[in-house]
Amino acid sequence: MIDEELLKALAYFQEQLEEMAIKFQQLKDVTYNLSRENQKLQEENLELKKLVFNKKANVPGKSFQNLMHLYREGYHICHPSFGERRKGDCLFCLQIINSQSKE
Repeated sequence: MIDEELLKALAYFQEQLEEMAIKFQQLKDVTYNLSRENQKLQEENLELKKLVFNKKANVPGKSFQNLMHLYREGYHICHPSFGERRKGDCLFCLQIINSQSKE
């Protein structure tokens, strides 16, 4: 007969394997979600670059209009967070808008 201590050790080992399998699946899920989010952000970044760099920059006031368009679309136009999605108004962005409006 198999020693009772050996059976307990095997049961404990099986529990650990099952726990590791659950944690591994959770890590796979997180990795998959991060990969999808990264892909989405890369595509969004590409669209932002197209908006910013494909416009004619030599037309007076056109740069500011492009920035205002980005801001209205929900993106930061300030240096610290340029191109990131906004979750409300940003004081830095508003400062840029106010300073350009006064000129």
